[in-house]
Amino acid sequence: MAKPIVLIGGTAGTGKSTLARELASEVRFDHRLGTGFVREVARSFHSPQTAPDLFTFTFRAANPIEHLMAQARLLKPAIDACIARARNEGTSLVIEGNHLVPALYHDAPVELYIVLAAPDAVEHQARLHGQTHARRRLSESDLANVRRIDEYLRSEAARHGVPTILYADNFGEILDLLNARMEGRR
Repeated sequence: MAKPIVLIGGTAGTGKSTLARELASEVRFDHRLGTGFVREVARSFHSPQTAPDLFTFTFRAANPIEHLMAQARLLKPAIDACIARARNEGTSLVIEGNHLVPALYHDAPVELYIVLAAPDAVEHQARLHGQTHARRRLSESDLANVRRIDEYLRSEAARHGVPTILYADNFGEILDLLNARMEGRR
């Protein structure tokens, strides 16, 4: 039987990295990857002149949704290649990142693709300054853009039939969802 490939989308501060780490540990995934790291690799092949969208954060853009989509389209071939390699090699993989937008990944050949929803504004702000991104500094405008990206990703997830989950103390729920999808493929 094939090992699982899981995609976890969502805006900053929704728990993508935490969930990916917990899944990798519990399910013993062979590989774990963040799209932010894929973006860094892509930047090494471009310059601000050839791919300006890769060189700024989505939440700092004048139009954060347009900027997110531009980055996501640039990264899609690399992410697709990672999925294909995992499938071809029979290895498990969890990829997390805000670049995993429903319009581009709703029909990806994976066992589970979910979008994590942001919690209420107060909790979200606390998460944005959590341990995964402890050095990140966000302005009020940045926070507003992160919330806009969340609204966009959730509405697109609903439009494309991608499950949206508020990640809190519900790891078991997500594990059950993955196990059900794996059972359905047997």
